[in-house]
Amino acid sequence: MRWLKNLVNEWGPVIIAVLLIRSFVVEAFMVPTGSMLNTILIGDMMLVNKFVYGVKLPFTDKTIIPVSSPKRGDIVIFRFPLDPDVPPGASRIFPAKLPLLPLFWNKTKGFPQWYTPLALVKRCVAVAGDTVLYRDKQFYVNGKRQEELYVQHADARTFPGLEGLKDFQRPWENHSFFRTELSAYVRDQFGPVVVPPGCIFVMGDNRDNSEDGRFFGPLELRHVRGRPLVTYMSTAAAGYPINIPKMVLSPWAIRLNRIGHLVR
Repeated sequence: MRWLKNLVNEWGPVIIAVLLIRSFVVEAFMVPTGSMLNTILIGDMMLVNKFVYGVKLPFTDKTIIPVSSPKRGDIVIFRFPLDPDVPPGASRIFPAKLPLLPLFWNKTKGFPQWYTPLALVKRCVAVAGDTVLYRDKQFYVNGKRQEELYVQHADARTFPGLEGLKDFQRPWENHSFFRTELSAYVRDQFGPVVVPPGCIFVMGDNRDNSEDGRFFGPLELRHVRGRPLVTYMSTAAAGYPINIPKMVLSPWAIRLNRIGHLVR
């Protein structure tokens, strides 16, 4: 037992320090999809400032120390709002008020399951109270067309909208445009809607290939995790689903010019 005690004494403080830093200060995040091209590339690995929007209880959406809220133009990391708090067919191992680890008991397999909701990166383009309108791939906030130099349109087509729909607000807040037969009709013709209190509106810079706030609805501030700071590594071998062995075995795919790139 002496070796175990020495191991705990040597590595215990290190593990605790890493967990505290990861939970409250900074966390690593890798981008698996192209919704933010060309601002952020597939395979960019970024350090995320988790303190900038407030300190949260680890593995929860509960803010214990509020700091600030996202502003228009901020790139944000957030928990996908439509993912459940508890995975289907599972129950909590730790109580909701003391979530020491994101471990759940899978009732079907009879085995513990590690689960965290999907994390995404998009740009905050509107805040609570703003009126949002997207017409023919042009974005308007409070009636003013936005000059968005970072946006790209990869598809030359412009899809028609839901001309018979007079009120976008209710179906948008009810997620009626997310992966339904209506989805294609709101890609290029969306709104107007008003961003509800306690929420922001997010979109990807790669507007024609981004599953964002047009589809899944308003993003509650409690789901925002932080703001990316810098790219510490980038690889062209990344993709979705994430394939770690492929990235490790493809050193030639590392983008050296992306290392140290500030995320804006």
